Amino acid sequence: MYSDYKTMATDLLNSGMGDEGRLKFILECMEKNKPLYNTDKMYLESKTKQLDDKIQMLQKSTFKTEKPKVSHPKTLISDEHLDAIIDRQFTKSSKISSSPRKKKTFLARIFSR
Repeated sequence: MYSDYKTMATDLLNSGMGDEGRLKFILECMEKNKPLYNTDKMYLESKTKQLDDKIQMLQKSTFKTEKPKVSHPKTLISDEHLDAIIDRQFTKSSKISSSPRKKKTFLARIFSR
Protein backbone atom coordinates (compact mmCIF):
# COMPACT_ATOMS: atom_id res chain seq x y z
CA MET A 1 0.00 0.00 0.00
CA TYR A 2 2.91 2.34 0.72
CA SER A 3 4.16 1.89 -2.83
CA ASP A 4 0.86 3.34 -4.08
CA TYR A 5 1.25 6.38 -1.84
CA LYS A 6 4.88 6.75 -2.82
CA THR A 7 3.89 6.69 -6.49
CA MET A 8 1.14 9.21 -5.84
CA ALA A 9 3.48 11.58 -4.00
CA THR A 10 6.16 11.25 -6.68
CA ASP A 11 3.68 11.88 -9.50
CA LEU A 12 2.26 14.93 -7.75
CA LEU A 13 5.71 16.29 -7.03
CA ASN A 14 6.78 15.79 -10.66
CA SER A 15 3.61 17.41 -11.99
CA GLY A 16 3.97 20.45 -9.76
CA MET A 17 0.56 19.90 -8.20
CA GLY A 18 0.19 20.11 -4.47
CA ASP A 19 2.35 21.47 -1.70
CA GLU A 20 5.97 20.63 -2.49
CA GLY A 21 7.04 20.71 1.18
CA ARG A 22 4.26 18.40 2.29
CA LEU A 23 4.90 15.97 -0.55
CA LYS A 24 8.62 15.83 0.27
CA PHE A 25 7.76 15.26 3.93
CA ILE A 26 5.45 12.36 2.97
CA LEU A 27 8.16 10.79 0.80
CA GLU A 28 10.71 11.23 3.58
CA CYS A 29 8.41 9.52 6.10
CA MET A 30 7.98 6.56 3.76
CA GLU A 31 11.71 6.26 3.19
CA LYS A 32 12.25 6.15 6.96
CA ASN A 33 9.43 3.58 7.32
CA LYS A 34 7.40 5.92 9.50
CA PRO A 35 3.62 5.52 9.42
CA LEU A 36 1.68 8.00 7.28
CA TYR A 37 -0.97 10.15 8.89
CA ASN A 38 -4.52 9.58 7.67
CA THR A 39 -4.69 13.24 6.65
CA ASP A 40 -1.63 12.74 4.46
CA LYS A 41 -3.23 9.69 2.83
CA MET A 42 -6.43 11.63 2.17
CA TYR A 43 -4.37 14.54 0.82
CA LEU A 44 -2.53 12.26 -1.61
CA GLU A 45 -5.74 10.61 -2.78
CA SER A 46 -7.58 13.89 -3.35
CA LYS A 47 -4.66 15.56 -5.14
CA THR A 48 -4.11 12.45 -7.28
CA LYS A 49 -7.80 12.52 -8.25
CA GLN A 50 -7.46 16.19 -9.22
CA LEU A 51 -4.39 15.36 -11.30
CA ASP A 52 -6.19 12.47 -13.04
CA ASP A 53 -9.19 14.69 -13.79
CA LYS A 54 -6.94 17.38 -15.21
CA ILE A 55 -5.15 14.83 -17.41
CA GLN A 56 -8.46 13.47 -18.72
CA MET A 57 -9.74 16.97 -19.44
CA LEU A 58 -6.58 17.82 -21.37
CA GLN A 59 -6.77 14.59 -23.35
CA LYS A 60 -10.39 15.24 -24.30
CA SER A 61 -9.66 18.78 -25.44
CA THR A 62 -6.65 17.62 -27.46
CA PHE A 63 -8.45 14.81 -29.27
CA LYS A 64 -11.72 16.51 -30.12
CA THR A 65 -13.15 15.26 -33.38
CA GLU A 66 -15.76 17.96 -33.77
CA LYS A 67 -15.59 20.21 -36.78
CA PRO A 68 -14.86 23.82 -35.97
CA LYS A 69 -17.97 25.94 -35.95
CA VAL A 70 -18.35 28.22 -38.93
CA SER A 71 -20.13 31.42 -38.12
CA HIS A 72 -22.57 32.67 -40.70
CA PRO A 73 -23.54 36.31 -40.70
CA LYS A 74 -27.13 36.87 -39.72
CA THR A 75 -29.33 38.95 -42.01
CA LEU A 76 -32.93 40.00 -41.76
CA ILE A 77 -33.81 38.54 -45.15
CA SER A 78 -32.83 35.28 -46.77
CA ASP A 79 -30.14 34.81 -49.38
CA GLU A 80 -32.77 34.12 -52.04
CA HIS A 81 -34.41 37.51 -51.44
CA LEU A 82 -31.05 39.24 -51.59
CA ASP A 83 -30.28 37.54 -54.90
CA ALA A 84 -33.64 38.61 -56.31
CA ILE A 85 -33.05 42.25 -55.27
CA ILE A 86 -29.59 42.27 -56.85
CA ASP A 87 -30.95 40.69 -60.05
CA ARG A 88 -33.73 43.31 -60.28
CA GLN A 89 -31.25 46.13 -59.72
CA PHE A 90 -28.94 44.73 -62.38
CA THR A 91 -31.74 44.42 -64.95
CA LYS A 92 -32.92 47.98 -64.22
CA SER A 93 -29.45 49.43 -64.72
CA SER A 94 -28.91 47.48 -67.95
CA LYS A 95 -32.26 48.69 -69.33
CA ILE A 96 -31.39 52.30 -68.56
CA SER A 97 -27.95 52.11 -70.16
CA SER A 98 -29.26 50.41 -73.32
CA SER A 99 -32.01 52.98 -74.03
CA PRO A 100 -31.26 55.54 -76.76
CA ARG A 101 -29.97 58.91 -75.63
CA LYS A 102 -32.25 61.83 -75.70
CA LYS A 103 -31.09 64.78 -77.72
CA LYS A 104 -29.87 67.68 -75.66
CA THR A 105 -31.30 71.09 -76.13
CA PHE A 106 -29.27 73.81 -77.72
CA LEU A 107 -28.51 75.51 -74.36
CA ALA A 108 -27.56 72.21 -72.71
CA ARG A 109 -25.09 71.47 -75.52
CA ILE A 110 -23.51 74.91 -75.21
CA PHE A 111 -23.01 74.74 -71.43
CA SER A 112 -21.85 71.13 -71.35
CA ARG A 113 -18.64 71.91 -73.28
